[in-house]
Amino acid sequence: MLETIQQSVKHHDQYQIEIKLDYELHADQITRYQIATYFFVPQSLGITPQTYAKQTFYQDVQSHIRLKTPSLNLREFTEGERSPLCIIEKMVRSTDWLSDPAAHEQLITQMKLLSAMLKSALREHFILIERRVAEVQATPHGKTHYLVHNLVDEFISEASRVTQRYRTLLADFNLPNVPPAVYTAFMFTDESLSILIEESAVEMFQIVDEYLKKTNREDYKHALSELTTRETKYRKTRGYESILIEGSDNETYLYRASILKKYASSVLFLDTDVKPDGQYWEQLILSFAAGLAMVFATAVAFYFQYEYGNFTLPFFIALVIGYMFKDRIKEISRIVFAKRLENYLFDRRIIIRTQDGQHRLGVLREKVRFIDEDDVPLSVMRARNRDHITEISNEGRGEHIICYTKEIELQIKDAEKVLPGFPEITGINDILRFDIRHFLNKMAEPIQERFVIRNGELISLLCHKVYHVNLISRYKTVQPGVNKENRHLRLILDQDGIRRIQEGRA
Repeated sequence: MLETIQQSVKHHDQYQIEIKLDYELHADQITRYQIATYFFVPQSLGITPQTYAKQTFYQDVQSHIRLKTPSLNLREFTEGERSPLCIIEKMVRSTDWLSDPAAHEQLITQMKLLSAMLKSALREHFILIERRVAEVQATPHGKTHYLVHNLVDEFISEASRVTQRYRTLLADFNLPNVPPAVYTAFMFTDESLSILIEESAVEMFQIVDEYLKKTNREDYKHALSELTTRETKYRKTRGYESILIEGSDNETYLYRASILKKYASSVLFLDTDVKPDGQYWEQLILSFAAGLAMVFATAVAFYFQYEYGNFTLPFFIALVIGYMFKDRIKEISRIVFAKRLENYLFDRRIIIRTQDGQHRLGVLREKVRFIDEDDVPLSVMRARNRDHITEISNEGRGEHIICYTKEIELQIKDAEKVLPGFPEITGINDILRFDIRHFLNKMAEPIQERFVIRNGELISLLCHKVYHVNLISRYKTVQPGVNKENRHLRLILDQDGIRRIQEGRA
């Protein structure tokens, strides 16, 4: 993967995949990227330019653009100068923060950042544990390394330290002259941190139960059980409704956990202004086409007028013919010009600004087209790597190919002024969710019956009918430097939605 673009893909739900792109930002330097994603769709699904217009594609695509979460390890939350927790503690020690509206906004920002950054740090912590476990298992006589124990200990100790430090701030915010918005932010963050710690402790419990030795396992499981019990009891004491209850549908828990997650991540959201792109070029093309048509009609009229005079039958017929062909020439010229400029024109332009809309950070342009195989780059076709089975399944007619292209240009000037109170911002996340329900309309029943003969008996077997949609993403950095790379994903679909996502060779 290119160092400046990182991609992660996951199952969002039964009908949606989530593709997350990380674009790297360089301070006071322009960065440009191009991402082209090619959808290779089986003929049998009936996805054609006539049945799947670009407007439908954009309805199926939901995009979120936000700042990349600043990175800290768990220990830095209570020790580092960049920690939102340490910044909050420092601010409340100031004697005049209660009367300073700017300080109120900063406190709310830091509280949201604390929750969002802790969630990211916990995710990175678990990824590191998985990596250490994989390293151990790759050795001939792999046994869980002490580094894994160390990471479990780090989680238990640092999770407790963060929550204890934050909760001691209640005395500073539970005062009559504290603005309601600041107090509400404190309470939301308090509940959010507790849920994060409890859910992470449950995940850690599963890791301990599966990978650690029996001699250490029970001690760690006991410590993690105490941690989850303590967090649940704390939320009950504080009157928070996010409590998991056995025998309940736990609707309230999921709802509050989702809302708190959105509340914390809202600090990273960016303002986006979506506009049609290429409108001026489109009007220019129409003008040229109209001009050519008018030249033809006028030339015919002038010629016949010169040859036969004004009020004659040939001149009248010439005017009618000129009018008939004028509109056709205009339309044909428009199609020809538009086809020639298609590679340079985009469907939409998205202006990216800070949340307050005051500072422009970049612009993203996107377009979607059905294209022929001849227009697909050779490296992409090699990555697709079709076999004979694929050709047979499509009756030798190939696949329908959708090309979804993005071009993005980013620049952040004077980051401290543009994003006051934020730790260093190293990138922007472009999160795209693609809904595949339109691809399911022509699919056959997912479960089909087949028979085999075994030992003279007829046996019924159930078979699963699936379809493969291949996605090849082609990444290109334009500035700084030029680099290219392809990535291959395969969606395994049936009539009920997404069964799984496979990584292919690029």
